[in-house]
Order: sequence, then C-alpha cells, then structure tokens
Amino acid sequence: MVLNSNLGLGESVVSGVSEPDTFYITRSADNELLLSDKKLGRKEVQYLIDDSGEVTRQMATHNSGFSISDDMALLLARVGLELEQGFGHPCDIEWAVCQSRIYLLQSRPITTLHTETQYELLHEFDSPLVMDHEMLSTMNIGEVIPEAVCPLTYSTVISCLEHAMQKFVRNLGHRCSADAMITVKIFYSRLFINVHSLEVHKGRSLLADRRMMELALAGHMIDSMTDDEVTSYHHTVPFLDRLFNSFRFVYSIWTGLGRCLAHKQKVTKMSLPETTDCMELMAHIEEGLSVLQEVFTDDLPAASLSAVYSQIIMSILTKRSQVWENKHFADLASLLGCHLTEIESIGVPEGLEMLSNLIRDFPDLAAKFCSVTPEEGHELLMNDNRVRDAYISFMDRFGHRGIGELDVRHRSWSQEPAILIETLQLMVPHSFTDHTIKRSVGINDVVDKLESKLSNLEKSAIRFLLPKTKAAVNNREVCKSLLVKAVFNVKVAFWRLSKLMHSQGYLPSPDLLFFLTPPEIYEVLNGQPGTHLGRAKRRSRIFEMQKAMKFSRFSDGIPVPLETACDTSDVAVKIRGLPVSVGEVTGVARVVKCLAEANNIQKDEIMIVPYTDIGWTPFFPLISGVITEQGGLVSHGAVVAREYGIPCVASCTNATVLFNSGDLIHMNGSTGIISRLKSSAEMSANQQDITTSVE
Repeated sequence: MVLNSNLGLGESVVSGVSEPDTFYITRSADNELLLSDKKLGRKEVQYLIDDSGEVTRQMATHNSGFSISDDMALLLARVGLELEQGFGHPCDIEWAVCQSRIYLLQSRPITTLHTETQYELLHEFDSPLVMDHEMLSTMNIGEVIPEAVCPLTYSTVISCLEHAMQKFVRNLGHRCSADAMITVKIFYSRLFINVHSLEVHKGRSLLADRRMMELALAGHMIDSMTDDEVTSYHHTVPFLDRLFNSFRFVYSIWTGLGRCLAHKQKVTKMSLPETTDCMELMAHIEEGLSVLQEVFTDDLPAASLSAVYSQIIMSILTKRSQVWENKHFADLASLLGCHLTEIESIGVPEGLEMLSNLIRDFPDLAAKFCSVTPEEGHELLMNDNRVRDAYISFMDRFGHRGIGELDVRHRSWSQEPAILIETLQLMVPHSFTDHTIKRSVGINDVVDKLESKLSNLEKSAIRFLLPKTKAAVNNREVCKSLLVKAVFNVKVAFWRLSKLMHSQGYLPSPDLLFFLTPPEIYEVLNGQPGTHLGRAKRRSRIFEMQKAMKFSRFSDGIPVPLETACDTSDVAVKIRGLPVSVGEVTGVARVVKCLAEANNIQKDEIMIVPYTDIGWTPFFPLISGVITEQGGLVSHGAVVAREYGIPCVASCTNATVLFNSGDLIHMNGSTGIISRLKSSAEMSANQQDITTSVE
C-alpha cells in the first residue's frame, strides 16, 4: 500500500508546488500491516482555509519532519484495508487528519491496478508442466472439445472431468504428485491430453499394454514415446501392487456401465427451479456440477471397456504380434461394422432421415419449409399437426445434443433449434434409401473375408467376442449421451443465470457470464465486482484470437500455435491415415473446417473435417465418405460411418489443409490411403469445357 501525506489542503500536491511525504506499507497474507519504508517530501508551500472559507497560500513552517506519525500512517492503512474489504476492490482514497481525527473525503476503485497484458490473458489459465518434454496431445479431447473453452467451462465442466480422470488414472496404478496427475491441461484456453500421465506400463499393472491406451487416445501407436520414458515418469511398483492394480482396473471397467447408468434417474429428474434469485440458481448449479462429476467418474471406465475388447480382438488378428499393421486395423474396422446392435448415436441421423422423409411426403410443407429462415422453419414444424409430434419426439430424445456438447457456452439443439433446422432444410430435397440399405452386414461374412489369416479357433473366438465389443461400443455412446445430458442441465442453468444477472444489472451483457469463474460470479452477486467485469471483457476479446489458433496433434512441452498453412492446390497429394470403416469411393471433396461451413455439403461428396462429434452426425446421410484429422476406431465419426456403410479414414494429419473443396479424390477405407486425382481448378476448367461444348 502507498500513502501520500502533505501539510494543509491537497491542492498544493495537485498543482505540483509541493512534494508529499510517501509511506510504503506491506500487508501479509493474514492482513498484518508493516511500515516498510518512508520518504520525506519537499513541503515548502501549503494551502490553508480560514474561518470564512477563503483558501490562502503561504510558505509552510515545521516542514522539516514528516507530516504524520508512523502510527497514524498505519492507522490510515488499516482504514484503507477495511474499505477494500467493504467495497470488494482496492480503493484510491482522499483523506484528511485534523486534531488526530480521520476524515474520509472520497473513495473510488483503482481500475488499472490489475490490468493484465495481452500475453498474461493469453496464458492466464495455462497448466504447469512436470518436465520440459512432457507430451501433450489434442487427440481424443480435440474431438470432444475442438475449440478454445471459455473460463466458465474450464472452471466447471473441465474441472469435473479432471477430477474423474485423476481417479481413473489412480485405478491404473499411478501414484504421482498433484501436478504430475493433471491429465487434461490447458494452454491458450485449448485443452490437451497429458499423454505421459495416461500411459500405462507393466511396471504398474500386470495387464498394462500401452497400445490399448494409445489406440483409444490417438487411434494409432505413438512411436515417438519410448517405454523407458513411460517408466521414468511413473516408476515401477512391487509385484503385489501390480496385481492389486490389475484387479482394481478390471473391476472398475467391468462395473463402470452399471454405476454410470445408476445416475440416469438423478440426471433426468433435475429440473430448473422457477426462481429469479441468482444465489438460489447458483446453488442449483452447484448441485448439477456435483452430479456431473459423479457421471464423469463412472463414464470413463465404462467407455474404456470397448477399447479393452478391441485390444483383445486385435491381439487375435495379429497373433499377439507387437506390430499392428493397417490391414489389422482394416479388419477390426470391418468387424466393428457388423450390424449386431443398434448404436445410440445413430438415432440422430435416423431420426432426421425420418423427419426429412415425413416432411417430403407433404409437397406443400416441404416447399415452404425449405424457403423460410431456420427460425421460421422451427415454428412451422411446431405448428403443423402432420409433423409436430415427430419433431417434438426427436427433440425430447436428442434436444440436449448439439455442437460443443461439453462447453457451457455452446447452446444445444433444444436451446437453439435453428442450428438443427438448417441441416434439416438441406436434407429434405434428398432421399437416403441407399445409405440405409448398406448397413446390414453379417458377422460370418465379415470373419470369412478378413485379410488376417486366422485358424478356426481364432475365428470362433472373434465370433464370441464381437457381440460383446459392439455392445461395449454402444454402451460407450449411451453413457456419453447421459454425460451430455448432465452437462446440458448445468448449461441451461448457466444460460438462465446469465439472463437474470443481465436483467438485474449485475452484468452489462449476458454473454459476459461465460468469461467469469464461479468464485468471481459469487463476488459479483455479492456486490463486489471489483475488476472482474473489466477482466471478463478483456478475456472475451482475447478469446476470439485463441479460437483461431491451431496446434499440432502432439506437442513436446508447451504447445506452440501453428503458422498459417501454405496453398497446396497445385501439389500432388497422397496421404495415409487410419482405416476405421472399410470401402472405396471416388468423389468430390468438401473441406469443412467448422460446422458453420457444413451447410455447403452436397449429396455424395466426401467430407473432410478436423474432427466429428454428434453435431456433424446429421450430415452423414448426405455424404459418400468421411476423412478426419483426428479420431480412432471407436471415435464418433468411425462408429456412425460403419453403421451407414460409408468409408472413413481417421488420423489424417493436415487433411483439411492438403485438400481443397472441389478436388476429385479417391479414398480407400481398407488401406487408409487418400489420393487427389484432380485439383479443384482442373475440375472447374473441365466443367467450363463441358458447358462450352453444350452451348
């Protein structure tokens, strides 16, 4: 704390004719005050006021010493501290002392004290690293949350996820310091998986196989990380501990589904209270976050069971070889493509197909629906008795889904139906019968056609395991839907709170809530906004810069944003990814870097995207193939592609950069190879030649 004092009125300091005394007071964590230093000012002139109220200027006398005593300086500092606590922010205070009595003349907030630089805001929430070469990845987490997250999402939903991840890692046998246990790290407001923290090895568990984790995380083996690195990070434990860790992990994943589904009643019964009390609404949100953390904790082991079954089948296909080739991944993809059970997430495109076909059955409705705005389209479906029940039924089942499902700032389909209606308007003019027929594939036909050479016993083992694997994949989707529903409950409450706080004068705009953390929200509600609102505004401005940043799939240490990619339209392109849904197709590419661009997709195009989540699912009935930069065998896009019988290749690095919309490409879902046959410029030139010849 800094305190200035002067003889007489303060005008002599303001006008610059006098230099005040300066006292420097330090405060401890428990608010103990100490006078650490003081500086004598040059107080040659003073302004005094007489009984008539006239101000006179005169030379100061007794100016050789300090204008106030040390005790008075500490007493004034104590008053300043009490004002800070009362107002909730540091204050700039004008004061006077007359005959040892303190008078407070004016107090105003110090608005520039904690003004962060752009660099500080960019890195405000950055996580610590345990070592310089800690491996971080956008894989897997980048599919679920592909963009930068707002502070409210990070401090609530991601905090729940991290708590659950740490418990899951402990079940793997890991025992590390708090920093080493951080599994989901944040840099530039982007989320990264700490690969080192999730890597498992036989020094911690008898059942450990790095490939299982890497297959689930990245869809392929991570060659840049050695066993020695993993061992040095986690260290080896005695045999009995490894045996105990193995049993605990098996029990965790085996019982995870039941524990996760046990939360269903609690999640579905949570309803938003009809209140205008912001504090009451915050209490409801805290309850919702508690439920969310429970669902996260049991969802992770339940979701892991599909990866365990996949690993067992892969060990059969490879005859327990340490080398997993693309043909093995293609065989596993073929097996997972068998239509043995209904997949939860396939209900979204099926429901939209049904709706689009129903609307198309009424030509007058279809023509009007496709010609109005998405907002008007929603009202049209809600008011037309011919389709109203089907539309409401779809929203009741899937309204909690949408893009950015784990981000509280992204609105779901039920919150913003226009997002879904826009896709439905694109679907109505088309028929999707061909895609629906392709999905029926029998297990015996697939097993007999596998490229991997298997004995009859091994084939029988696969026939036994495959239904369990498919069921585990579906259960993974069921648990994820429940998890998204739990997030949805919190999301709806936060959106209600943002509008309430805006209408009650706490926030200048509703969106600003998402750039505050819960402790900051409580302080604002308690009438102590301090610098929080100003910081939230600056965070929102810097957030647009963070959203535009791109990162490598793997980073060695602190991630660094990528430079703008160069034009590759004139370069021959042939890349290889991970085959996750078999089949070959030649078609026109449609590069879609964000969901806002997806409405440009035309029927039978090959969609090239950074990732896929449920928000992309409505477009699968339109396309003939899908290529993703991220993902693995059980990622959302792979699961839906197999159900539709369309080829899918995942983990194609920089595919959205190397290819352009309009390119003629060939993709092989069995080998993972994608080739450009003609560039978009050549395709346009050919089209112009055809047009000219017709004319």
